[in-house]
Amino acid sequence: MQSIGERLEEARKRKGVTIREAAEATKIRGDYLNSFENNNFSIKVPDIYVRGFLRSYCNFLKVNSEKVITDFNANLIGEAKAAKRDHREFFGRMEIQQTPLVNEEAKAAAVIDDAQLSAEEDENEKPGFLEKVDKETAIKVGIVAVIAIMMLLVIVWIFRTLTSGGIDPDQVAQQNQRGLVPAETSAQAQQPSPAAATETIFLISVGDVRVTVTERDSGRVLLDSQPMTAGQRIPVEKVGPVKIDYTAGENLQVEIGGTAYGTGKTGENYSTIP
Repeated sequence: MQSIGERLEEARKRKGVTIREAAEATKIRGDYLNSFENNNFSIKVPDIYVRGFLRSYCNFLKVNSEKVITDFNANLIGEAKAAKRDHREFFGRMEIQQTPLVNEEAKAAAVIDDAQLSAEEDENEKPGFLEKVDKETAIKVGIVAVIAIMMLLVIVWIFRTLTSGGIDPDQVAQQNQRGLVPAETSAQAQQPSPAAATETIFLISVGDVRVTVTERDSGRVLLDSQPMTAGQRIPVEKVGPVKIDYTAGENLQVEIGGTAYGTGKTGENYSTIP
């Protein structure tokens, strides 16, 4: 099975381009591309940017980017497990080295008192006072926490019911006394919820920058590590607030309602647009 680097190198050679030409076309540093083809992904940038670079390079080479990203994530998990295993083995060796040597001289056999041994085992099996206290305290704290959560949920429900439009508080109180929950009226049940408003903003680049746009409420990625050059203008349709991550804040502007705004930040940072 080919590694990620072998697939990228084979696709580049099949396309007939050099590392330098690929770097100019994708706006990704040539040493990064060379490291990727050598299966070296430790380029001192966050993993989210490594994934963005790999995705852009795969799209340029016409390689299945989803397969490459999946293999990259699996490689990260494998490295984390290996590091954890090495960590345990290191401390295991330390414990072995620090174990004091046992005198190998033969010891005289002692007479074992079966009654005394049984009494000691029974004593060791009895739970200590602190263990009993800890268990009882944990049970009491758990019961109190469950009751507090249930009371909080009831208070929140009552508050929302009283503050919702079209409901009489006195009627709610009478119904609660009878143990009934106010039912939703047919008009309210049939009334459709208003569609969320869609807004279009424009990302304007005044220099080289890489941008990722994510919806804050849904977590949906609207723009995934998109490289931009000076003068480039990209529209983004959003619903609700979004988070914009960028590699060079001084090279990015955001146009909202026909007005362009600077980020007011430099270098790798992020901004939130309501």
